[in-house]
Amino acid sequence: MKSFYCILVVLFVIAPLALQAGEPIFIPVKIDGPVHDPANNSYWFGPFCECCSVLDVDGDGDLDIASGRNWYEAPNWTKHANYRDGAETNGPETDDNSEFAMDVNFDGRVDIVSSGWMFMKGAFWYENPGKKDTVWKSTRIHIALNMEGVIHGDIDGDGDDDILCNHWSLVKGQGMTWLEHIDKEPWFIEHVVGTQGDMHGNGLGDINGDGRTDIVTPIGWYEQPRRATAKSWKFHADYKFEPAQGRGGAASHPILVHDVDEDGLNDIIIGSSHAYGLAWLQQKVGRGGKRTFTTHWVETEYSQFHTMELGDLNGDGKDDLVTGKRLFAHHGGDIGAFEPLYAFWYDIKGGEFERHVLSFNHLPHYPDEEGINPPPNYVVSVGMKLNIADMNKDGKNDIIIAGKGGLYVFYNHGFPTTPPREHKLPPHETYPTWRSWPEYGVLFNGKDFTGWKVPEGDNGHWKVINGLIDYDAMSEAKDNKSLWTKESFGDYALHVEWRFKRTSGLYPMPTILPDGSLRTDYDGSVIKKLTPNADSGILLRGTSGGQANLWCWPIGSGELWSVRKNMKLPSEHRAAAVPKVPADNPVGQWNSMDITMVGDRVTIMLNGRIVIENVQIPGIEDKGPIGLQHHGGIDRRTGKHGPASSLVQFKNIWIKRL
Repeated sequence: MKSFYCILVVLFVIAPLALQAGEPIFIPVKIDGPVHDPANNSYWFGPFCECCSVLDVDGDGDLDIASGRNWYEAPNWTKHANYRDGAETNGPETDDNSEFAMDVNFDGRVDIVSSGWMFMKGAFWYENPGKKDTVWKSTRIHIALNMEGVIHGDIDGDGDDDILCNHWSLVKGQGMTWLEHIDKEPWFIEHVVGTQGDMHGNGLGDINGDGRTDIVTPIGWYEQPRRATAKSWKFHADYKFEPAQGRGGAASHPILVHDVDEDGLNDIIIGSSHAYGLAWLQQKVGRGGKRTFTTHWVETEYSQFHTMELGDLNGDGKDDLVTGKRLFAHHGGDIGAFEPLYAFWYDIKGGEFERHVLSFNHLPHYPDEEGINPPPNYVVSVGMKLNIADMNKDGKNDIIIAGKGGLYVFYNHGFPTTPPREHKLPPHETYPTWRSWPEYGVLFNGKDFTGWKVPEGDNGHWKVINGLIDYDAMSEAKDNKSLWTKESFGDYALHVEWRFKRTSGLYPMPTILPDGSLRTDYDGSVIKKLTPNADSGILLRGTSGGQANLWCWPIGSGELWSVRKNMKLPSEHRAAAVPKVPADNPVGQWNSMDITMVGDRVTIMLNGRIVIENVQIPGIEDKGPIGLQHHGGIDRRTGKHGPASSLVQFKNIWIKRL
């Protein structure tokens, strides 16, 4: 009844306007969204993923929707949660700034390509396994310290889509990068065409009419040479986009290439992603072949045109433009963040850009309206990737929008007969999952063991594979077999993602009770049960006893072995070394762990849940290296891995000194 009521409200508001204007009606249906529950740090304004993809996940002929870690099965939009890793919640944000559908490995099943800018720092592809309840395998395809997003298009003209990467600013060692899609592993070859214009916002299209796909940036365009894979593309600084009202801000992602005025020359449609303005740059070619671009403003009073898409919405055979505003981008820090939210589509009409309203409201005024109104439940905000597709097979294109306010489909039903205010959002620090990601430095670079000490005599058992640290528990080092940082650390915040590849055998496992003791039978003997297990740990400061356990025990990872087992400590101290809740993901899936060491006290968050809180580790050194623990190995009696072996992988290891 709730959904039906909302549809009636939308019809009541929109239908009379539509009848007068003679435009198609769009009816929004909410697929999913955040629950307003401030006690648990969830609000009507998020966190929620701001990107989505449209694809047939299960091969049944219906278009499904993927958004961050979840996908929604058509036609009833059944939610399949945590089908992939990445897109992790970090305070009020979600680490997903672009995604799209692509059959990466040419197996007939459509996969997902996605990027993130906080801890992901790059792009990954997620392989569709063809089974609904199987987690999709992730593979890194691009590393960048300043990742803004990815888009796709046939850059090299071979008939299948390639990928264009976008970085929000130029840093040493990076440049304008595209990934050539090939028909064998590793499926992509990276090419850098130059460094100019490697900044927030780019796009693809044929600028000079030679039939080849060029790259557009906020300050000019790259001309594709005869061979797309040539190392250097010629850069033409023929224009420079500046946001409206003279206020700073980056360009939209993507920037669109389209023949706006229908003169046979492609023009450029570009928005200000974090300030005011939407414009099109009209291309003209004069005598002698001189190319010029003239800026025509479409909007100057609205801010945050971060993403946009082209598609025919009114059935006239010509592309229309869809765009809109993000909700509280950068946690309300953007220019115009507390001005009205909007989602618009434009009938381009040869450059007239006739605006039509999909959604428009003053919802940013709700956080402190004295409790008179309930929190909004149907908040439409345009995030960082929207889609246009015929979702219900009625021959009309619909609009799929993801933002912090939720995921929506605006169904196309065809033709029918305030001033700024200052508001205070919850501080980042009130979100248990918040980590100030810009302050973290690289501890593992994803390429090699720079900054790490591989055990002497290890003989290649600790290794880097596809951006991961991989270990097989078989180090041949004579002494300490663990992997250590070269540098020592005192107080720090560590982010590390890990998973067990598989269990290594059945371990006679006792049950740890919440007070740290072991479950016993009537005779006082410890009860043990053979249980599949693997075992490793994070060594916190050298070898002095500070270790956060990674294992398969029911009590969960994060347990502080040396504290729980120290019978000299008070019982309440030992009990605090037992995880508050088991928060591990199943074996084979990635876990996200954050460890904060201050003095001799440690707090551990696992998969967004605090499992160890401010627990003292007696005797731990003031400073020491951080280690990834070796455990177990080959059992000489069986010739197989022992049941507590570290068959483990690590990735995305970042550290902040405190």
